[in-house]
Amino acid sequence: MHGQLTEAIALLDAALDRSDDPQIRQWRGYVYGRMRRYREALLDYQAIDDGMDPHVRVNIGRMYLALGDFDEADQALKGLEEPSAMQLRDALPRYREFVDEPSDDSRALRYLFGGTLVLGTDGDGGVRLRGDRYLLLTPRHVAATIRRFVRFAERFQWRFDAVAGEGAQHRPIALALSEILGLPIAKPGEASRVLLCSSVLKGPVEAVRVDREWRASGAQVMHLCVGLIPTGDPDPKEPELVGFVSRCAVPWYRVEPFSRLEAVEDDDADSPWPGFRIGPAFVDPNSARVAGTILEAYALIEDDPIVELIFSWYDRHRLVRAFDYE
Repeated sequence: MHGQLTEAIALLDAALDRSDDPQIRQWRGYVYGRMRRYREALLDYQAIDDGMDPHVRVNIGRMYLALGDFDEADQALKGLEEPSAMQLRDALPRYREFVDEPSDDSRALRYLFGGTLVLGTDGDGGVRLRGDRYLLLTPRHVAATIRRFVRFAERFQWRFDAVAGEGAQHRPIALALSEILGLPIAKPGEASRVLLCSSVLKGPVEAVRVDREWRASGAQVMHLCVGLIPTGDPDPKEPELVGFVSRCAVPWYRVEPFSRLEAVEDDDADSPWPGFRIGPAFVDPNSARVAGTILEAYALIEDDPIVELIFSWYDRHRLVRAFDYE
């Protein structure tokens, strides 16, 4: 990818030698930004800023944020009514916390723009999370995320009347946490302080669909999602707590095409998945049995040293929605 971006810069440089078209310079600023050459990107955006295009001002603000020039970013974004500008202004207090600390991995980005607490899971890189990849969340991965949740709940004294989670996809998580926390399973209207449990969700739209009835009931809800598949920018409508962030599935509920890939010997060049075929969908309806496998994995997990590092990260960055739960 870096080689392609370098080649793109060379082509844009050559184009600028022949023309002073502002769009060429805007594209070069975009590519410089992708290469994390933020100062050069900023200079390109500033060169074409005539005060008429709010998108250019937004990009100037973005580059100042990437450079850690927060006061300048505030000035660049001031007065803009573009949704992206408003999103960046809302994130500015959180951005100011990142001094000599990277802010471009999944944990930091979900904190900056969603106020979401990312628990992570087994083997995901620890504090600074690894990039985009698919992961089948085995019972061990699920149990690792649940173990971290329990540690956070103990440390911050989160108290619940019940846990909840419906359907073959999500109920195993609720059943496992019901056993671990010694709490009943409830339906909307049956409890006032609820831990809502989800396995895998696709973005904020699905999260809202899952928790709408509970929030409408007037209950105080904390939503825990073991795996979040992003569908756009981080959003405060996502669950307050998430585990793994990228494309993922759980073994008992595999319906997305990417979760059903099976290796084949015949490599069909015309296939959208060369070297693989899409197998049949699989849903295990026995939620109690699935919860049993999660509890078995939970019992085998030894103390997690990573959780202390995650505690330390959120001690520095405390503007997460989960900390508003009382």
